[in-house]
Amino acid sequence: MELITGATGFIGSNLALRRLDKQRPIRLLCREQSLERLPPRLRADAEIVIGDLRDRDSLERAVRDVELVFHCAGHVSDWGTDAEFDQTNVRGTEWLLQAAARQPLERFVHLSSIAVFGVPSPADFDDWTPYGSGNDPYSRTKIAGEALALRYHAEAKLPVTVLRPAVVYGPRSTWVEQPLKMIQQRKMFLIGGGRGTCHPCYIENLLDAIELAAVHPDAVGEAFIVADDEPVSFREYFDHLARLGGQGPLKRSIPLFAARAVASGFEMMARLRRAKTRPLLTHTAIDLVCTPSRMSIRKIRDTLGFRPRFGLSRAMAALATHYNSSS
Repeated sequence: MELITGATGFIGSNLALRRLDKQRPIRLLCREQSLERLPPRLRADAEIVIGDLRDRDSLERAVRDVELVFHCAGHVSDWGTDAEFDQTNVRGTEWLLQAAARQPLERFVHLSSIAVFGVPSPADFDDWTPYGSGNDPYSRTKIAGEALALRYHAEAKLPVTVLRPAVVYGPRSTWVEQPLKMIQQRKMFLIGGGRGTCHPCYIENLLDAIELAAVHPDAVGEAFIVADDEPVSFREYFDHLARLGGQGPLKRSIPLFAARAVASGFEMMARLRRAKTRPLLTHTAIDLVCTPSRMSIRKIRDTLGFRPRFGLSRAMAALATHYNSSS
């Protein structure tokens, strides 16, 4: 039996469907109010444990008699309180690790993020680069959650492998759906000319890496960046999406200093209103899309023999096929 957390999310649902395709028995940890977000096939063919990373008893039920844990759940945003991020990304992860450590697991695959190196990213980084400063709550809590997972390997001998995905995109992903919607509504714009670096990771490449991490003997106790072969500029990435949406290259761009001013105003108003939803523009988002940097997937290539099957062009062709067939 395999446990997958976060199956109502983009990565977790795609992983669960792939494991079903391979005739693997899977169990999903889901909140009751989120069940309707599960794809119909998962509701029909997967075992479901109602629970939450914030409910320790449900985690004990979820890990019982499982051999593999794929921990894909997390609070992902560039806005929110420290408590919201801590409850899921740190405390919930620790409780899941505690429960898993009492089982004879074959592997615990923990989904982290390249955000552990900091937002904005360093100019150059790889898997040997130290953790970043963690100034924003997302990167800070992803650092803490990853460190916990590796500590449970070192101290409790839990067979943990950590994966650090880059910008994960694919059909129905936030990094495709939201920009496409804005492009089609002619509301999309670049910041600073789109010269910041995008480190894309197509969903099929990530799923390949997850499955490799679950079985490769040299993956235990290690952490690996996962991405497509080469980084691109955000201008190039968004121009690909614009063509996918039947538009030409993006022409509208606002200067970085103007974007910072707008983000300051939006964030101040959101704090005054104690808004739960993220402002239209945040400084963290600007840091993410405006920073030039370069990262390396050399470690996962050399250690596990990982080879990304999809580069940006092939991934965009697959996206075009998906959206043309569903229109």
